[in-house]
Amino acid sequence: MGSKDEVSSERGQQDANRRLAAIVESSDDAIISKDLNGIIKSWNKAAERIFGFSPQEVIGKSVTILIPEGRLDEEPAILGRIRKGERIDHYETVRRRKDGMLVDISLTVSPIKDATGRVVGASKIARDITVRKRAEAELRAAREELARLNSDLEARVRERTASLTEAIAHLEEFSYTVSHDLRAPARAMKCYAEIALKEHGPELPQGAKEYLKRIIRGGARMDRPVQDVLTYSRASRRELTFGRVDLEKLAKDIIDQFPAMQRPRAEIEIHRPLDVVHAHEASLGQALSNLLLNAVKFVRSGETPRVVVRTERSGPRVRIWVEDRGIGIAPEHQKRAFGVFERLHPELDYEGTGIGLAIVRKVVERMQGAAGVESDGLSGCRFWIDLPAARIYERNETEFIVG
Repeated sequence: MGSKDEVSSERGQQDANRRLAAIVESSDDAIISKDLNGIIKSWNKAAERIFGFSPQEVIGKSVTILIPEGRLDEEPAILGRIRKGERIDHYETVRRRKDGMLVDISLTVSPIKDATGRVVGASKIARDITVRKRAEAELRAAREELARLNSDLEARVRERTASLTEAIAHLEEFSYTVSHDLRAPARAMKCYAEIALKEHGPELPQGAKEYLKRIIRGGARMDRPVQDVLTYSRASRRELTFGRVDLEKLAKDIIDQFPAMQRPRAEIEIHRPLDVVHAHEASLGQALSNLLLNAVKFVRSGETPRVVVRTERSGPRVRIWVEDRGIGIAPEHQKRAFGVFERLHPELDYEGTGIGLAIVRKVVERMQGAAGVESDGLSGCRFWIDLPAARIYERNETEFIVG
């Protein structure tokens, strides 16, 4: 009989072998051993489940029973590496089940050595990756389809953008031409009426002189919307050179230019300091003057217009506020306020063409900005223009042009 240590060691080895056998049998992966000729020596339950063969059907047979005809050259290459003592990790390939179906698997093959360290066989772990491969194929197909759809969409967008750009260009050219054609007869009518009144006024009866005055006023009224249409068309077409705009100076220049904005006709308060923005100065001046003119015009009869101009900074943006205490805009009409020819108040009470705010939105959007209004419809309006702050561009003073 052996010593107690030998018996204990033998029992320990037996326990380790039983644990290893239990692990092999309970594994979800096929675990197969083979000799250096490729003859199968062991076959666990997962191998039976994955490949469909029972142990009795494959043990003692060549592992090539699992290999499709087009991949038979893989086995000699694998055995050659095993004989050199190399290990093969996660080799993805295809194997054949008993029913002839192909299975995507990932192989890990390790050499089996005897007590002297000589390679006598191989242990193969085969993991079924069919589901993963199918998912990868579906993902590739989805990506290819998405790429195709994106390509088609980009082509359609380019085509429609080109078509829309052409249509807008034609429309702007048409409006520009029509405006010129309308303005010429209106100005001629007004001029001839003024000449007739000046040269022949003393000879004309009072009724005739009143008719001529009406023609002059009508010609002036007709010329205003035509000029506004021309201004709107130019705002859409001209190139804009961007740079730093000093809002305080710009607001002061606008107020000095229009008597209707000056005391005692109006009280316009500028909350200094106004921030500096990155914009096209002439376009911003046009937008700001339109807002200020509206603010001093749309007030109740007998009231002095009171307007506040201020700015507030939010990160890389500056919001310019023009706040008045006028008649306001009802909430249900505010979406229409910036439309072309949108008049929200009776023409008899407040003259205008309904294009001023449309021009504001057009030029502001071309300066990478936005415009809007807040009002409860009773206590005035708070118009705003949102533009990039000039400080963003201080490190790079290069101006750029928008066509």
